[in-house]
Amino acid sequence: MIIFKRIAILLALLALAGCANLQRTDFPPPEGPAGPAPPEPPNKPDREPEPDRQPPSPPQQPPAEMPPRSAQEASSPAVLSLLGRAETLARGGHMEMAAATLERALDLEPRNPFIYQRLASVRLAQDQAGQAEAMARKSNSVAGNNPFVRADNWRLIAEARQSTGDGGGARDARARADEYRSASQQLGR
Repeated sequence: MIIFKRIAILLALLALAGCANLQRTDFPPPEGPAGPAPPEPPNKPDREPEPDRQPPSPPQQPPAEMPPRSAQEASSPAVLSLLGRAETLARGGHMEMAAATLERALDLEPRNPFIYQRLASVRLAQDQAGQAEAMARKSNSVAGNNPFVRADNWRLIAEARQSTGDGGGARDARARADEYRSASQQLGR
């Protein structure tokens, strides 16, 4: 009888091991010659300054390589699938399900600014202006100097502020959006 219990436990463990998520953690080194190290960015505060405290300024210099303009350029196929599903759910008015789908995408790619940006849009549609602004700011924090992402994020922040009656804050955010939009046009894309 003890043998049967041990065999049953062993089979259960094998079944669980077969369901385990296997991820590759050892990636080959990059090919080609290593270029010079990128210059270190100047010391910046952890938080982006409020637009009314400091005059807005576009990125100092364009990045060495073209930043991604869309989620399609920056996301894995799994995340793109989740983004598509979230978009369909949002169009159908299922905002809470769309938000949950986007949060699953964040589990896969927590440094993808496009996911936070879409989540900000969903929160804004749910009349959660504070959450929308927080998600747009988080998107900015992981976007680096990507003016394509930052322009849309500042537009979302402007809409969130306008919806709460903060006309001055909305105006400042729109000015930031315009500056990043013109910076993105200077990249020639």
